[in-house]
Amino acid sequence: MERRFEGKSGIITGGAKGIGRATAIRFVAEGGRLAVIDKESEDSEFAESLRAEVADGANRLLYLSADVTDEDAVAQAVSRAEAEIGPADVLVNDVGFGANPRPLEDIPRAEWDSFMAVNVTSAFLVTRAVLPGMRARGYGRIVNLSSNAGRSASAISNVHYSTSKAAIMGFTRKLAFEEGPNGIAVNAVAPGIVYTDRVRVRYEALEAEERERRMAEVALRRPAQPEEIAAAILFLASDDASYMTGVVMDVNGGRLMA
Repeated sequence: MERRFEGKSGIITGGAKGIGRATAIRFVAEGGRLAVIDKESEDSEFAESLRAEVADGANRLLYLSADVTDEDAVAQAVSRAEAEIGPADVLVNDVGFGANPRPLEDIPRAEWDSFMAVNVTSAFLVTRAVLPGMRARGYGRIVNLSSNAGRSASAISNVHYSTSKAAIMGFTRKLAFEEGPNGIAVNAVAPGIVYTDRVRVRYEALEAEERERRMAEVALRRPAQPEEIAAAILFLASDDASYMTGVVMDVNGGRLMA
């Protein structure tokens, strides 16, 4: 395996499960030092299994439990991460969640606010915490997780998820424009259907005919695995993408083509 992140430090939010977990494992495997910031406790089964899976790279993995929607918690977590593994060269804003669709009038304000806090505000808070150091060093790679649902209509996502993921695209482009002169590249990945544990449960609850209909909309006729999205994230986080910024990379198996 390549060692694209040898000598580099990174921070990833939501790295205990799904796409974030796959990204964390590969980042460490490619030689990087990584802080995972997640809501799961530091002695949870998720944290323990992540440490076990990176195996010989466990000494380059720091797992921190924090609420990334809380400004003070983010400041403390980033400060500890940079003190223990070094200033962040790479930031992956992966944390997020979705739910099945329902009518707008049935969505409570508190639920709307929760989606915006987790899916958008967290990216703002963590990015704001690492940016001064990246600027000072004249180098940074930031990758945000958007979604197919933010690019176009999605039958399986709710309106607040779609709205939040569209917001991430705007956040990415504007930040890329502002930070390019400082040597910081900011990009996003917009996955389609990815068979994380959570999504698999939602899909398996559908009738077989409905599952087949939805997969027929995907040119490759299958969902992505988390590792396939991680590969795109880490390409954008690496110097292989040194002349790319402000990009929203679609990784959807041909579900949407532009």
